[in-house]
Amino acid sequence: MRHKLRRRHVLLTLISVAVTVIVCAGLLGAAVLVPAPPAALALVVLVCIGCPMVAAWELSRVTAAPAGPLDLRELRRQLDRLPETQHPLGL
Repeated sequence: MRHKLRRRHVLLTLISVAVTVIVCAGLLGAAVLVPAPPAALALVVLVCIGCPMVAAWELSRVTAAPAGPLDLRELRRQLDRLPETQHPLGL
């Protein structure tokens, strides 16, 4: 059940990012094509660059794998199970 909720959350975040990028691109295009005052154009450029960056950061946060506790004993057991090999240069 939790896996389904996580997948749904990632999908909704991805859709939200896509909509944000499309809306910001349209807003920026409209602000450039329609003669906007320079102060308003500067604000629109900041918002249209900043919003997709924040959305991409949120997407990377949502899709990142949860960091579990590092179990050194289990790591050592896994390393001990690896076969020994000779060094390729004979060292």
